[in-house]
Amino acid sequence: MKARNPILPLQYYCPDGEPHLVNGELFVYPSFDVSAGSYCSNRLFVAHSRDLAEWKVDGPVFDTAGLDWEPALCYPPGLDDAGCYEELPGYLRDTIPEETKRLVPFHVFRSNLKQKIREHRETDRTKRLLYAPDALTVDGRSSLFFCTSDGLEGVAFSDRPEGPYKAPVMITADRSGKPIQGIDPGVFRDDDGKVYLYWGQINSFGAELTEDLARVKEDTIVKNLLTEKEHGFHEGSSMRKIGGTYYYIFTDTHRGKATSLGYATAKSPLGPFVYRGIIVDNDGCDPETWNNHGSIECVGGQWYVFYHRSTGNSRFLRRMCAEPIFFDENGAIREVPVTSIGMGEPYKAGEPLYGYQACQVRNAYVDRDALVVQPGEAEAVYRYIGKDVSCTRVDFDGDGEAALSFRVDGQGELRIRLRAEAPVRIRSFFLK
Repeated sequence: MKARNPILPLQYYCPDGEPHLVNGELFVYPSFDVSAGSYCSNRLFVAHSRDLAEWKVDGPVFDTAGLDWEPALCYPPGLDDAGCYEELPGYLRDTIPEETKRLVPFHVFRSNLKQKIREHRETDRTKRLLYAPDALTVDGRSSLFFCTSDGLEGVAFSDRPEGPYKAPVMITADRSGKPIQGIDPGVFRDDDGKVYLYWGQINSFGAELTEDLARVKEDTIVKNLLTEKEHGFHEGSSMRKIGGTYYYIFTDTHRGKATSLGYATAKSPLGPFVYRGIIVDNDGCDPETWNNHGSIECVGGQWYVFYHRSTGNSRFLRRMCAEPIFFDENGAIREVPVTSIGMGEPYKAGEPLYGYQACQVRNAYVDRDALVVQPGEAEAVYRYIGKDVSCTRVDFDGDGEAALSFRVDGQGELRIRLRAEAPVRIRSFFLK
């Protein structure tokens, strides 16, 4: 049986997963969350599986401790172009408290933010974070493309797709020697052997890489390959080719925040790209959910989308999930809902249904394997569990413990609504 969601052991908070099939084994290259208060960390791991059921996580396979690069001074995209709060890109504007917008003049806010960025630039380089990576394996050589929180991109190498990765090299332009600055590198090798790099936030860039994979060919750089205005592009570039069509998967803001994975298509790896729609949207997986990132891969003739969802009543501590996806006769990807079973099978009678397997929650959140219910009415949704609930029962004992039993049949959705007078922790339900 293939893995249900989330697919990795609970101690691994691995978002931003980029899946690649290498010699019949699926490798997923994610970032790694360690805090409920910030994205990512200075370490990277690799998850891999031959059957999509048993997953092994190796690592750390790379970290920033050995990087001796000069930190880059990168301001958030759109900051210098704005003359007021309303002109900031949505991704930045929505993170600023309303009280700040009301009380702090915009020019003061911008000056203070730049000062914080300059101070961060001078911090201990071992504290650099590693944002979303990608990887490429060709002829037994694996290359890990990464980006650091100070705005630089690099590539490290290994003789195994699971790493470890060593000898990091900063990615630069081949003529000027200037570093490539941005986040979330996506790497793609076309059928003719040419390799392309994609990167950026709000506006994406694409270019062909040199043979050593450490430089981009400046005369091939395409700016504004995707934009927030035209495509809903936020970040998270990832390229796939299906037949003769190039699919650019990315974090999509069409629904007001960056919780969707969307895609655009073209007949060339460097566009122009036309927006096509949303593949999956994790909105509602946690009260504080904010972003999504991942991509698609075909395993055994079936295509899957790999994405993440937040936990712990935060935008962070994100866990890797996956769903099967399907294409229509025109090559469009049909949107799929987030589910509890993911790539696995429906739950059978007698199986426990844990809090962390809830795919959506309201007035509640998942903390490790417990569902934490806030005072008031809460709802937990488990998708593709059963279409007919023929019997429900609630048993209470003298210690205030409750047991919920459900008799289900077929596939569909199970919604559990609870009302609590005080915070309640629920570990599991049982299907009978």
